[in-house]
Amino acid sequence: MAGVDLRHILLDLLPSFDMKERCRELGIQHHLEKIIPDLWAINAVIRDATMRAWTQPDVEMWMADAGAAIADVHNLLDRILEWPGRAAAPPNPLLRSFLSIRVAFRLSIPQELKEMGLRLKELVLWGSALDLRKEMMDAMDPCDEEYSFFVLGDEVVGRDEDRDNIIEILQQNQSSSNNGEPFVIVIHDEWSFGSFPISTGKTTLGRMIYHHPWVRQHFHHRIWVDVSIDLSFDQVSIGREFARSITGDSCDHLQSHQAIWLLVNERLGQRRYLLILNDILYYDDTEEGLKDKWDQLKHNLLHVGGIGSTVIITTKRASEYSGPLDISGSKDSFSLHGLSEDDWIKLFMRETFIGSAQDKENTCSINLLLQFAEQQYETLTDKTIYDNIIKGFPLLAKTLGSIFRDTEVIRWQEVAYDLSCHSDVWPPYSNVRRHQHFELMSLQNLSTKLARLELYGSLCNLDQSSYLKEEDYMLMMIAEDLMPQQSFDAEKMYRLIREIELQFAMLDSDYYMRTRIGQDSIRIPKQCCHLCLLVNSDDAFTFPTALSTGATKRLRTLILQTEEEMAENDQKCQITEIPSAMFTNLIHLRILHLSHCRIQRLPNTIARLVSLRYLNLSYTEIQSLPKYLSNLQNLKILKLAHCEEFRKLPESIHKLRKLQILKLAYCQKLRMLPESIIALTNLQELDVEGCQWLVKLPQGLDSMKKLTILNVDKCVSLTRLPHGIGQLTNFQKLSMYATADSLASVILELQSLVNLKELRLKKLNGLSSVEDARALKLQDKIFLKCLALCWEWWDMEVALVSDATLLHEQVLENLQPNLALEKLEIVSYMGKKLSSWMACKKEHLWHLREIKLVNLRKCERLPPLGQLPGLETVEISGMDSISAVDDAFYGDCDGDTFPRLETLIFSEMPMLERWLKAKGEGDVFPVLGTLILIQCPKFKEFDVPLIRRWSFLRLELWLNNDKLLSSEFGGWQNLVHVTTELEITGCEELRCFLPQGIKHFNHLFRLEIIRCNNLISLPDWLAELKSLEHLIVRDCAMLSFIPERLKQSPHIYMNIKGCPKLQL
Repeated sequence: MAGVDLRHILLDLLPSFDMKERCRELGIQHHLEKIIPDLWAINAVIRDATMRAWTQPDVEMWMADAGAAIADVHNLLDRILEWPGRAAAPPNPLLRSFLSIRVAFRLSIPQELKEMGLRLKELVLWGSALDLRKEMMDAMDPCDEEYSFFVLGDEVVGRDEDRDNIIEILQQNQSSSNNGEPFVIVIHDEWSFGSFPISTGKTTLGRMIYHHPWVRQHFHHRIWVDVSIDLSFDQVSIGREFARSITGDSCDHLQSHQAIWLLVNERLGQRRYLLILNDILYYDDTEEGLKDKWDQLKHNLLHVGGIGSTVIITTKRASEYSGPLDISGSKDSFSLHGLSEDDWIKLFMRETFIGSAQDKENTCSINLLLQFAEQQYETLTDKTIYDNIIKGFPLLAKTLGSIFRDTEVIRWQEVAYDLSCHSDVWPPYSNVRRHQHFELMSLQNLSTKLARLELYGSLCNLDQSSYLKEEDYMLMMIAEDLMPQQSFDAEKMYRLIREIELQFAMLDSDYYMRTRIGQDSIRIPKQCCHLCLLVNSDDAFTFPTALSTGATKRLRTLILQTEEEMAENDQKCQITEIPSAMFTNLIHLRILHLSHCRIQRLPNTIARLVSLRYLNLSYTEIQSLPKYLSNLQNLKILKLAHCEEFRKLPESIHKLRKLQILKLAYCQKLRMLPESIIALTNLQELDVEGCQWLVKLPQGLDSMKKLTILNVDKCVSLTRLPHGIGQLTNFQKLSMYATADSLASVILELQSLVNLKELRLKKLNGLSSVEDARALKLQDKIFLKCLALCWEWWDMEVALVSDATLLHEQVLENLQPNLALEKLEIVSYMGKKLSSWMACKKEHLWHLREIKLVNLRKCERLPPLGQLPGLETVEISGMDSISAVDDAFYGDCDGDTFPRLETLIFSEMPMLERWLKAKGEGDVFPVLGTLILIQCPKFKEFDVPLIRRWSFLRLELWLNNDKLLSSEFGGWQNLVHVTTELEITGCEELRCFLPQGIKHFNHLFRLEIIRCNNLISLPDWLAELKSLEHLIVRDCAMLSFIPERLKQSPHIYMNIKGCPKLQL
């Protein structure tokens, strides 16, 4: 895992203009250049070392020292980047030592770099003595002109023809003016597989074109931009990279894309350029904004460069559902196929032998490998369903080769057999993918940013039972500059990351480390940089003493993570105090996550955490913050949500100049914010949701020009927003009350807030006419992504008999949002029918991903949502009049129905009885992953034949579902082959049985029974479910008997808690 950070150092930090500028100011350019060759030499062997360290102790020792050295280089470079430069020293006499510290730093850096160089040289020599295999493609900067001569010519297998074909296409199009537009060619994979995007070597092919002799001679400028997951075509970042390549200057002072492209046009003139936009990760080419961003970039490119200028785009799909990216409008799209059989086998054999000590002369071994490779290649294309999916996949060849290379020849026959024993689902990929070598190869194949995001995701264990909110993960990544600062863009990037679904089983490494605390014998290795401590309510009372020693000085991330069950039950771990010595040693810490514990105060030594960027103290018992917090000059994100004892922010909060996000949600004793908060000129988000005693916000918020999100939802004591809030034209998220007395100001402020992305309109009862609804002009909010329309009733019975039905229908009809909306929520609407703009018409709500309809008591029909192409989540609750799910819900269209729906929730549907089959020919719910039914007491018929494409179903039954759990229910047969997880929660009607239909769930892997207080016993036949591995029973007060056969089942792991009458 240290290899990911090393690639980040080599490819991101060292080449950056900020680093070059700091080195120039410090006069250390030559000192830094001396260590770079040794860093590349270590990078060339670190993959082989990582694999061999699992079985070879001497290589494990080398990896420990290499990891520590990489961490020290990383920390040293961060200190250089954070050096304040030539800025004047503060005039405050208390900070008189500022200059002396800065001078001392300048004097110490050259010596530190010299000592670091000696350490790195020793590691390189030691690696050579260990015969670590060099990966030549990782031994040199890929932008170096010598990369073509020393690497591409010898290392790349089977791509010469593809390179020559693209070069020929480029040559043929050089004489065409194309109306002044640059020539564009898109290189994409032929197909993708599962949730992992199969990479066929597009980046390598791009490098071959970039370094081709004709390209170097023909184009005056070549610009390479690794787009990756930076929300694709970001005009400023791409334009600035373009300008840097043309001018050789930083160009950081240029903040608008207009200024950037003006400079590019001035410097470039009529000279030709080649722009390569590499590795655009996308979910869907129909995603809102992607084509618009390309059109804007193309418009800028129209005005720069001469005839023959060219743009090459390489793409990476985030999902198996993603089609080829088609945004350029160009006819030239190059589909990159897998390797031919000869090339694939050649790559496999070379990966097995080169740099290894295996016996190449052993004819029997060679024949075994050749036979195995031929068999694997044939298996990949043996059935039609696998054709062109993983045929000739280079990563698979390299993975298989590396497995044999690290295995003794005497065991090759055994390994070949094991790798050939595959399932019938995805042969042989499913077997190989679980191998550690494949995980490491996959990680190496990702961009540095995406690889670091995936490793942090695995460190936080996002997909498992340990509890860490998605929001917290995103905030950490924003603090580390791995996600955009705007939360909406971060959410979009998070969706892309989750689509890839890489899981790294070997994350028990010593660099990224997860360990459970409870005993004081935890060993934290010297190279550990990212540490997640797992706790539960019973086994942790203090932090490990190892954190208070110098051995942990390299830590950059420290996460205290509680179990999901604790968080659900509002439990906290028993840690009450942070030792002062702990912060004294963690001087390089950047991420500190300490939620769900009983900490009441921070030690003064927190002032030592000068590199800290993210501090999360949510769900703690903290009452106030120390004045020394103002020393954290790099702090970007401060989260104190649900700190029920927290009373006030310090007056010195304004000294946190880099603070961007401040979250104080549900700090219920917080009454006011200090006036000094308006001096936080970089603050972008202020969240005080649920602070019920907060009576006012500081005047002068309109001076905080970067503020984009102000969340005051559920602040019941806050009667109005400060004057002038409408002047913050960059506002993106806002909650407003549409009451009769404030309606005029709401309309006025909404007119100026043209950049809103999320709007929550509450108390829409205040709209007394259609004209009021029209005046809000929601359709003009072209950037609006999330919209909540909320009516409020103090007495629901009064609402049900009111005569406001017609007015509600007319108001909703005139609250039509723009076509780009992604999330829609409608609450307590009392109309009998929904608006016409919710019908499945072309383009209407075409980008909608999530819809929630809550408490629509009078509504007589479900909305026709089935044909919305991007819909992922549907939640429908409290629709009293609905008795059937039918074609009104599916909509009228051929093809699949709900083609991308992943989560479906029906809640509090008292009259719902039947769920009918769709009349169309296509599949229904083809990718549904979660189905939740809550309080549907009459539901008794499920007639939808669910199919399984890529994933299985999690079924959750909550509260009263009397008919469903009885013998009257018809429909279990439609769930038998797709359901892998079943949760039954709070169902009082369960007594001494489970539904007999569950007996036939032949894929059921996990069964959870929670708070079913009348359940007396579990059925004997559960032991017959061969697929069942996890049985979880919690808080069932009357449960007193479990059959002996179930207890003795060898394949079922039982986890039973909170059942006082049960004696095991």
